[in-house]
Amino acid sequence: MVRSRRENHISREFRHFNVIAAAAALIVGLVGGAADARGEDETCLACHDSEGLEKGLSNGDILSLTVRGDTYANSVHGWVGCAGCHAAIDLESHPGDTTIESRPAYAAAASTVCLDCHARESLAEGPAHHARASAADGPACTACHNPHTVEPVAEWKAAAAETTYCLTCHEQALGVQLTNGEFLPLTVDHAVLRDSVHPDHDCTDCHNGFSKDAHETGAYTSTREHVISRAQICRQCHEDKFEQYEGSIHASLLGNGNLAAPVCSDCHGSHAVRPKAVFETVAGVPCKKCHGNIFEAYVGSTHGKARGILGHFEAPICADCHRAHEVGAAAASNQLRDACIGCHADTVSAHRAWLPNAALHLDAVSCPACHAPLALRRVELRLVDGAAQTLVSDTGDTLRFDARVRAADTDGNGLDAVELWNLVRDINRTGQTVEMKLQGRIGVRTGPSAHQLSDKSRAVRDCASCHQQGAEAFQNVTVSIVGRDGRPVYYSADKDVLNSVTSVNSVGGFYAIGGTRIKLLDVLLALVFLGGISVPIGHLTLKWLFDKYWKKPDGEGAARDS
Repeated sequence: MVRSRRENHISREFRHFNVIAAAAALIVGLVGGAADARGEDETCLACHDSEGLEKGLSNGDILSLTVRGDTYANSVHGWVGCAGCHAAIDLESHPGDTTIESRPAYAAAASTVCLDCHARESLAEGPAHHARASAADGPACTACHNPHTVEPVAEWKAAAAETTYCLTCHEQALGVQLTNGEFLPLTVDHAVLRDSVHPDHDCTDCHNGFSKDAHETGAYTSTREHVISRAQICRQCHEDKFEQYEGSIHASLLGNGNLAAPVCSDCHGSHAVRPKAVFETVAGVPCKKCHGNIFEAYVGSTHGKARGILGHFEAPICADCHRAHEVGAAAASNQLRDACIGCHADTVSAHRAWLPNAALHLDAVSCPACHAPLALRRVELRLVDGAAQTLVSDTGDTLRFDARVRAADTDGNGLDAVELWNLVRDINRTGQTVEMKLQGRIGVRTGPSAHQLSDKSRAVRDCASCHQQGAEAFQNVTVSIVGRDGRPVYYSADKDVLNSVTSVNSVGGFYAIGGTRIKLLDVLLALVFLGGISVPIGHLTLKWLFDKYWKKPDGEGAARDS
């Protein structure tokens, strides 16, 4: 039966009468201790004080309809009575076939009744978590407060542990709308937290400024800003790791304004931090979240197959070569070469067995250039400190390398031999304390290529792959410097810089006869070589001729004298 507007009005008035009457009863002392269920509630509890009473919802969920009479009577709402909140229930039509879409939908609808006594304005004036919960997009009242069992706040709050108190709200579907329109979830799965490496931590161990009596507010403009700011929490216990991170390429990127650069929780998570062993597996390594194409190349490499398929955990994974927290830009140092030699201790001796001048090759040729046989190669001319032979970083203030390159490359199509010579000369004319030089190295062109390492049986062992006219690596030439964020910055150069006498000073230390194809130098070196050996050959020849035709045996000379 559908109730009339007048009946609804009467029912609402009756509800308010119940509230006033109950309040009066409290004042005159008629209610004391744990009161029994009111007489008008007995009809309701005759059904609802039964275990297993429930209703199926449209989305397949089950809504429990059980209300324990004794628990309800001792709750803060025990004096209100069933009709005080459920004013729309008419026993003539109840139970009916009311359709309920889902539990959240029911909670949202039921919670509107709460606002009759608990005005939204009063909640918004309370602590920050009350203000957030009372927002238009906040959780329903019943998401945190079971109206039939809610205890007086002062009593249970004093006895509750800090974490228990926090989870009263944060174990619910809780979140906040940020100023940029993003939704910041604030839900914490307590079971997940207890299964992490921090099972004994209370919320307040990490979340300083929060307690049962204090709840700080943060005016975050985006979810990313919130994540970055919260990374400082980890420093409280992990100062050593944090210092390593501050010297990494990730911290450098972040410091230079790249907000996508990872912080602690991006790799480790926040509440679901897993043991170190999880991150040492191919499935659990966090690097693939940002470096997907590189990680795919690694998985297909000899290292990835050994670790992921064969289960050889001695085979390297990301952190073994790049390090975990102090991650460096691989191409901006000799870090990876040293990592390779660190694992393959016989590298030098194994190469000496077949490779002429092995030490020079290990300096001038990157490992992937030979051990990733399908990779495209290039010549990298890297700016180095001529004395220390270390890579130079562009601070952008005094060196201004980018501006110098653009000024030298007058036609904008890559540095030719003269432009490259002018660039190096210009750098060394501007008060540098040491001479700057370009140090050549053969490397691979892309990051994924550097990780496509094959079994050593497939490594390039053919000298002609580099030492022949038109070799592929020498068709792509770059000039590079370490940028502000620690990563190398590459500038295009004409391949003929390696064929010009003008470039000799620029590419010093990278020339080998027949290797860089500076033909005039090859001829001059050949002439020097021939000139060098002609002296002893000529001397030996003259000595032989003198002995054969001019110098006589002693006996013959003596006879003549007589």
